[in-house]
Amino acid sequence: MHAILKVIANLINKHFMAINMYTLMFLLISYVALSWLGLTVANEPHLTDNLASFFYYIVTTSSTVGYGDLSPTTDHGRLFSALFIIPCGVGLFALSVGRMAVFFTDFWRTNRRGKQNLNLENHIIVIGINSARTPHLIEMLKREEQGRREVVVVSCEYEESPFDSDVHFVRVNSFTDAIEMERSNLSKASAVIVDTDLDDATLTISLFVAEQNSDAHLVAHFEDPIKRDLLHKYCPNSECISSLSTELVAKSVMDKGSSFIHSELVSAHEGQTQYSIEIPKGVESFTIESVYSPFKAQYEAIIIAIQSKNTGCKINPSLDTVLSVGDVIYYIADERIIDLDWDSITGN
Repeated sequence: MHAILKVIANLINKHFMAINMYTLMFLLISYVALSWLGLTVANEPHLTDNLASFFYYIVTTSSTVGYGDLSPTTDHGRLFSALFIIPCGVGLFALSVGRMAVFFTDFWRTNRRGKQNLNLENHIIVIGINSARTPHLIEMLKREEQGRREVVVVSCEYEESPFDSDVHFVRVNSFTDAIEMERSNLSKASAVIVDTDLDDATLTISLFVAEQNSDAHLVAHFEDPIKRDLLHKYCPNSECISSLSTELVAKSVMDKGSSFIHSELVSAHEGQTQYSIEIPKGVESFTIESVYSPFKAQYEAIIIAIQSKNTGCKINPSLDTVLSVGDVIYYIADERIIDLDWDSITGN
């Protein structure tokens, strides 16, 4: 007897695992159709004539809720419900709930393990996880973007995402595998940050990213200034960041409080922070002098630098510098200026 029960259990487990979503949908549709047909033959019109009543009866019976406000009135209807609707409905209901639980669990685990294909555009990709820098970097990006752009972290080392669910995670075997990296939708990203523990790897990955998506804003972190300059030589539009610790130490000795000023300018949490804004289409050319005071008066912002197509980046530009569409203004303010009134600022 024990052997027979074991064989039955194995068969049930085997067939349960073999049931996919399409088979389950077929069973549910067949169950509903046979239930309606059986109740019609059993002369239970109050259960079959109205679609809402029939659906309500099937769901409450299959889920074992059984309110009792709708039930068979004929002997044939009661027998049909007892022998088919209740046992089959309870089994299918349990099977459906179990399959749904498995589906959502697998979906959650797939996302946590970074196995999914992302369908994002205009997002930020962070390649590499540095335990000392990346968590703080993610927090700053989330605060700055405020939901405008999604953040995706790509890793070769972590098996599961170490971040909250609002940060997408992609697990790859190689940062230079085009097929695997495309799961992060690299070709549609608007910005890519490369931050690995090795400068050689950062350089290689940065060149790969520039080839896959030349339109993305590429930012790479280097300890070695030689590799930083090498990347900038082949990718002039990239931003290569190196550690400024030594420079800050020397500067703080010469000018007391320099490290505090630097921290305030790059912090996204409190204090005066540096931001940038690009001059949009439709704005006539203007000089720094014409907008310097309005920037301060209307937005409590101070212009500190500009990025011009003609002259490049200039710190503390002269007041007679002319700016036009596409140029970038860097300023210091409490918060980023979102809706700047260019007509009011320029006086046009």
